[in-house]
Amino acid sequence: MELLIGLNASDWFSLFRKNIFGISPNNWPAILKLTLITLRNSSLMKKEIRQYGQQIEQTEIKEAPLFILGHWRSGTTLLHRLMSLDPQFAYPNMFEVYNPWTFLTMEPVLEKQLQNLPPEKRPMDNMVMTYKDPAEDEFAISLLSSKSPILGWAFPKHEQYFDRYLTLHNLTEAERQEWKRFFVYFLKKLTLKYQKPLLLKSPHHTARVKTLLEIFPDAKFIHIHRNPYQIFRSTVNLYKNTVASLSLSKRNMEKDIEGIINRYRVMYDFFFEERKGIKPNHLIDIAFEELESDFEKEIGKIYSSLNLAGWDTYKPLLHNYLQKQPEYKKNKYPPIEKRWKEKINRYWERAFKEWGYPIEE
Repeated sequence: MELLIGLNASDWFSLFRKNIFGISPNNWPAILKLTLITLRNSSLMKKEIRQYGQQIEQTEIKEAPLFILGHWRSGTTLLHRLMSLDPQFAYPNMFEVYNPWTFLTMEPVLEKQLQNLPPEKRPMDNMVMTYKDPAEDEFAISLLSSKSPILGWAFPKHEQYFDRYLTLHNLTEAERQEWKRFFVYFLKKLTLKYQKPLLLKSPHHTARVKTLLEIFPDAKFIHIHRNPYQIFRSTVNLYKNTVASLSLSKRNMEKDIEGIINRYRVMYDFFFEERKGIKPNHLIDIAFEELESDFEKEIGKIYSSLNLAGWDTYKPLLHNYLQKQPEYKKNKYPPIEKRWKEKINRYWERAFKEWGYPIEE
């Protein structure tokens, strides 16, 4: 249910009608609670639109965002957190992405309560998170537009329908324009609040480079890759420990694993093709393995390659932050079953070759 608490009532009722038969009976008490929350959200949304609507509409995004791309579990969250230390950038935080309709009015009101909330650990990797930490804009897009694969996590029986929104290519032109409108709306709200260039990260955007360039032709991109076998193990763990708990009906792990393999292939088929449209020196591709071996060196390469200003100011902040971090213990995963490894080797072959990772038998 957590994925849906930022919806307004109208969008929730629409999703409910379309997905009612994909909800397990044991979730009906949560559905009632969610309905009451969305009714309250609608009231608060109307208040925010009255107070800020004209300012949001008139806000200009003068500088294209800097996008962090990469498949889930490739290190995008870590890189986003590290680069968010650069004071020249703004980024959406956890509260904002889960409350995209109301954060301008409600975050200041709730700030003291939010500050008293204890930090939580992400179940998939034990990374500590607070409401102020950088977060994926995809969650906001899902709540504003109802057009995101994220909603397939909540409604697994209709996951294939929501997967259309990964690449945005199988949509009508009207649907694509509506997706763009809500995306830009959220970025305008962030720009109005922070008055800074935006640093964004979403694995989903990896498959949407063409659409992002239609909105922001001068955008710069950082893509981070990781050993595909490690990506697979970690993403399976994500589904078992996080996605399953967010679903409104029982998930089928076999189907989830098939989806993980297929989605990776689709994502990178589109990325490898659409990255050709990025301007020269506006894309850098880094390896997670090299990043974690020397954070300052690899992030310095990002600033140099993309000609980003502010490295001299940001570098000591990054250094001090890294010095204070405890040693991180990675999760250990079981070996990949032979049948899945064979399929990974076939479906992800291009990624192995692109980044020089050896294919295992």
